[in-house]
Amino acid sequence: MTRHSKLLDFYRNSLWYLDYYFFRLFNLFWKKKFPEKIDKILVIELDNIGDIIVTTPTIRTLSQYFNIKIDVMVKPNMVDVLSGNPNINKILPYGLKEIDKNYNKILLEIKDKYDLGVILHHGTKKVSKLLLDANVNYRIGCTRPNIRMGKGFFLHKKTKPSFRLKHKIEDNLDTVRIIGVNLDDRYPELYSDKKSDKFIEDLLKKNGVKEKDLLVIIHAAPQYYTHKWVNKRFAEVADFLVDDYNAKIIFSGEYKDIELNNEIISLMKNGALNFAGKTKLKEFFALIKMSDLVISVDTSAMHIASAFDLPVIALFGAGNPIIWRPYCDNCRVLYKKDSECVSCMKHICDKNLECMKVIQVDDVINAIKEILDR
Repeated sequence: MTRHSKLLDFYRNSLWYLDYYFFRLFNLFWKKKFPEKIDKILVIELDNIGDIIVTTPTIRTLSQYFNIKIDVMVKPNMVDVLSGNPNINKILPYGLKEIDKNYNKILLEIKDKYDLGVILHHGTKKVSKLLLDANVNYRIGCTRPNIRMGKGFFLHKKTKPSFRLKHKIEDNLDTVRIIGVNLDDRYPELYSDKKSDKFIEDLLKKNGVKEKDLLVIIHAAPQYYTHKWVNKRFAEVADFLVDDYNAKIIFSGEYKDIELNNEIISLMKNGALNFAGKTKLKEFFALIKMSDLVISVDTSAMHIASAFDLPVIALFGAGNPIIWRPYCDNCRVLYKKDSECVSCMKHICDKNLECMKVIQVDDVINAIKEILDR
């Protein structure tokens, strides 16, 4: 981690401490006693795919501890991430934009319905006020915040700050540990559906992928530029898998990633399939679920693989694997922590992606051998 990154992390944590003790000094809500009976719980997570996947252990923990199903609020385009989860009763499709535009409508929908509200992200003043105005009996949050991220004001209890870095799953679980809820099951979970499974089965068959084939998904397309690896190296890794393991290679991604995947495939000696833009979210889950190995840059694909307990190789540079590594037993994280510039947490790079370029083809090949030769 660079000196600049350490300074930012120190600054972020210092603000967290400052917010927490300001809350304890001036906010009277924290003095309220925790209710004796909890019948309905609302969990709020208004971030993206990977962020939502790592909330599933917290949702499961709450469900098992109180022996009830949980209602969850997520952005409208994130509903499919949690659909099919047996611990969830209802998914409310509202993000920050919807709360801003339709505050009163959403308020009416949740008013006087919940005994406990849990804010994971984002803990803005407006989101915590929504729970206050809705007469949610007891309100807790939030996870470790970014510097500019709201930390929730109208809460009864807040997560205690810490300078120790921990996985995001642990950060989420910390929000319910403050009310004494703690189980040891930390693994994420995801669910596809029969329709999506059938779609992927047909798509694979149409493209000549047989059930007995070794199917490897490569997700080379990053959400952020600073997470990008070298195209030629991805091509060499894919060729190795074809030559040494007779693998079928599929490059995954969204519609915007078609060109990037085609560029990588054009550098290969062997053939590969480009499925970017061919799958909806639930179908993407089904595709990964049916694979034998996933190789991914630091993006949601690695979390999806971990939620299905699949072997996954994750390439880290600007991100920090302590916080965001895929949480499963059979994963390999490639991260050169002793390099000059890693874990800057930036989305724009002024170091020519050095943190990713120090990861060599042989590093990935050795990880592949460790997994596939077992």
